[in-house]
Amino acid sequence: MSPNTTDSRWFDFRLDVAAAVIGLILGLLMVPLRFLASQVYIETIPIVLALACLLYLISVRVSNTADFPTLTPTLTRLLPSVAFLGMAAMVVVAVHQSRSLLFHYLAVWTGMVVLAQVVFADERDYHVSLLLAQVLVFGLVVRLAGAFTAPGYVGIDIWTHAGNWSPAIKEANSLAPINTKKYYASPLYHLLVAVGSQLLGVTIRQSLILTVGIPIALSTILVYATANVLVEQRWAVFAAAIYTLSGNVIEWGIHLIPTGLGLVFYIAIIYALTRIMSTSYNIRDFLLVVVFSVAVILTHQISSFIMLIFVGAGLVAKVLLSTGLLRPVRTAGLGEQVRDTTNLTGLLVFDLGLITFMWSLTPYRGSSFLETMLSFFANTLQESAGFLNLAGGSGGSANSAAITAGPTVMEKFIGYLDAMGLLLLLLITIAGSLYVLHRRRTSQVTVASIIAIVVMLVFIFGFPLFGIRTFVPGRWLAFVTVPMAIVGAIGVAYLASESPKGVAVALLLVFTLVYPPVTMLSSQGTLDDPAFDGVQTRYSYTENELDAVRTIANTTNTSQESSAPNDRLTTDHPYGTVFERAWEVNAEPVVIDNGSTTNETVVYREYAQSGAEYYQNGQGKPFQPKVQQEDLCRGYSVVYDNGDVAVCERSVSS
Repeated sequence: MSPNTTDSRWFDFRLDVAAAVIGLILGLLMVPLRFLASQVYIETIPIVLALACLLYLISVRVSNTADFPTLTPTLTRLLPSVAFLGMAAMVVVAVHQSRSLLFHYLAVWTGMVVLAQVVFADERDYHVSLLLAQVLVFGLVVRLAGAFTAPGYVGIDIWTHAGNWSPAIKEANSLAPINTKKYYASPLYHLLVAVGSQLLGVTIRQSLILTVGIPIALSTILVYATANVLVEQRWAVFAAAIYTLSGNVIEWGIHLIPTGLGLVFYIAIIYALTRIMSTSYNIRDFLLVVVFSVAVILTHQISSFIMLIFVGAGLVAKVLLSTGLLRPVRTAGLGEQVRDTTNLTGLLVFDLGLITFMWSLTPYRGSSFLETMLSFFANTLQESAGFLNLAGGSGGSANSAAITAGPTVMEKFIGYLDAMGLLLLLLITIAGSLYVLHRRRTSQVTVASIIAIVVMLVFIFGFPLFGIRTFVPGRWLAFVTVPMAIVGAIGVAYLASESPKGVAVALLLVFTLVYPPVTMLSSQGTLDDPAFDGVQTRYSYTENELDAVRTIANTTNTSQESSAPNDRLTTDHPYGTVFERAWEVNAEPVVIDNGSTTNETVVYREYAQSGAEYYQNGQGKPFQPKVQQEDLCRGYSVVYDNGDVAVCERSVSS
């Protein structure tokens, strides 16, 4: 009996099959966790794990010999025009209505059209450049429509970075305005925006979009280039499309802070390392990795740590392959040569040393960034760590900072909607991981990607299960999407060719018809103009709301250093963050206890009648009541009102 026949038998030991069986059993055993804690990922990840392993086992056991359905030549020629027409309509709607509900619906349908071509176009009519152009243009329209059309900045942290620090750096022509901030040793983002504004003769906001927003959108091409090293072009385009449509990625294309710029450099590092570990390379490739590593470290601390994880995963992959357990075998009769693995020890030591050095110099809360973060982590382990201590959540949406008790049916629906995109991606990532565990399909870069994904998912979901949220897990979701999209493309390519025809078609239809809606309408993908008012929080502001901030900030004597209750503005979250971050005005949450408030000065938004802003109850917990102005300002004097915002002050006599 030949080695090939023996290795392919169902009953012979194969690591991928064994892992699939273990994953299936583990997923089923974890299902009862849903009865211990009500959290969307606890309820769904075991099911996704079991389903992915089951699909893989079916594909191993049942051969697929049927012809795969494809689009007709007429549809293949027509759909690109439909897609570009949809994008043009999105631009028109964005100009006249900003990213309204109509814009989101157009984005959903256009995303479906693009994905349908990527997945179902016939090989004879498959034009990679045309499809990739659709993916890139679509990504640019979705992201830049939010960044360009919002009256101000979108998000929370952006008001510190672009609304405060970058203008101050530009005016001072130095880093002095942030010499006590943690970005003093990682100033690349702020320097890029400030210098871009000066060189291009544009405003800080325009410079931000040109120097940060556009590169974030165009980074999709690096995802395609990375996947193209590992899979055929169709599935490389699929990886790029899945990445572009991800709500967790769209978030940082609209909320333009150092996280997004760090993501660009991180993708560039993954691309360069993929080439180094998979193809013939020279010293130029290593120099590119070093340059991008330095760029990440000079941009963003979390991005630097995540980059370190991927480099470390590459080294661990080399060690595992050297043991022989995962080493690819030579296929009998074909004379295939096993490529030597690449030693990344030098790169890891360089990155770790530079990160340690820079973080030791970075000022943060009266100490160095490294000391402060180690102190935070130690305090968390001592004071709040515990199994299923889920307070604070582990999600990645921007509104996860506040928690409400007893979610409504609609809030539960939005929770599942926000998670669905990542869960679908996780499904194919697990399948792809199982596929590359087969000894004939294993390589250093694929094993490194799997290790990096597992480690990152532990930081995102594992640690928060024990109450450890020091590492800001919500920021990691966009980063883990990159290797997941690439490994997921490997999984989809395998399942599409090896699974029974009905299973393969059903899987691809789910991605074509379900993935765009759940990502385009998610809380992460609609920060500037939510698709579901009253449940998803809006993190952009109207012209009147921004005018009110400027007027109130310029006429108040409050400051962040003030501690007297009478010197504090109170308003909703996130509106108060604009006062604090852009104008350094003390703004605290309005406290509503038993339907009334005892705050001295209340800044009320009309948005509170139908939006999803947060207030604080008598126990100091965030909640989301729908309130009228008279509810908060009863017995107060209205000293300012521009139609969208009112300021109410308690009279001295009262």
